[in-house]
Amino acid sequence: MLTVHDSKQKVVTLQIKELFFLAGILGSDRLLGVEDPFRGYMAEDIAVEWEHVKTSLLEKGYLIQDQDSNELIMTPTVFSRVAIAGLSDRACWIRYTSSGTSYESYIHCTDERVVEVSRVADEPDSFRLSDLGNVREAIDFLIQRMKWSGHSPAEKPALMCSKKKFYDVMNELNNKEESAVADELAQETNDPEGSLALARCLVNKESDGELRLLVWNGEGWKSQSAAFAASSVSNWLFRMSTAASDDWLVAALTTREQFHEMLLDWLKQPAGEEER
Repeated sequence: MLTVHDSKQKVVTLQIKELFFLAGILGSDRLLGVEDPFRGYMAEDIAVEWEHVKTSLLEKGYLIQDQDSNELIMTPTVFSRVAIAGLSDRACWIRYTSSGTSYESYIHCTDERVVEVSRVADEPDSFRLSDLGNVREAIDFLIQRMKWSGHSPAEKPALMCSKKKFYDVMNELNNKEESAVADELAQETNDPEGSLALARCLVNKESDGELRLLVWNGEGWKSQSAAFAASSVSNWLFRMSTAASDDWLVAALTTREQFHEMLLDWLKQPAGEEER
C-alpha cells in the first residue's frame, strides 16, 4: 500500500512499466496513449517485473521504504501526477507542428490541477508527467505554445468545402502564392473573400495540428475532434467528417479568446455532460 511522503520533486519521468505499475496500484486501467507493456505476461513474470520496477522507483526517489514498517511510500508529487493521469475524467490529446518542431501529448484535467503526459524525445519508452497548473493556466500555456495569434480580424462566415479537396490544397502549399491557394479554395467554398483570408493563414502558418477532446463516461471515452492552423494574422479551426462515406469540412475563423473559452468550456465541464 502506498501513502504520501513530503517531496519537492518538479519533473517526474517514468518508464512505461513504472507508469503502468503505479497507475495500477492507484486503481487505473485506462491510461491514454500508453500500451499495456505486460500483455501476454504470466502472473509470475509480472511479479518479477514488479521487483525490477520497485528497485528503479526506489533509486529515483519516487518511492521510499519506511525503515520501521518496510511500507512503500509514494512521494506526493508522483502520487498526484500519476493519479491525475490515470483517473481524471477529462482529457485532451494534442498533436501539432510549430516552427518545424512536432509536439504530441495528453492533457489530463481535474478541477484543481492539469497534468501533461508526453513521451521523452530521446527515450521512447519513457514518459514525462508535467504539472501545468489549474485549467486556465494550462490552457494559456498550451495556446501560447501552439502560437495562436492574439490578432482579432473582422468576423467572416464559416467556410464549407470537401475535406479531401482541403487536404489536397494543404499538402501542396509549398511555394504557392496566396492568390493561387485562395482561388483553389474559392472553387469549393464559393466565398472568394473568406477563401483569401484562409489562404493567407495557411500560406503563412506558424503552427498547425489537431486535437481530440475526451470525457470518460464510466464505460469508455467520448470524444470530439478538431484541427487548426495559426498564423500571425489569424487562426482557423476546422471540424470535419469522420465517417468514410462523408466528405465535408467546416473552417471557422477563431480568435485566441474564442479558442480559450472553447477549451475551458470543455475541460471544466462535469463528466457526463459531454452530450450537447
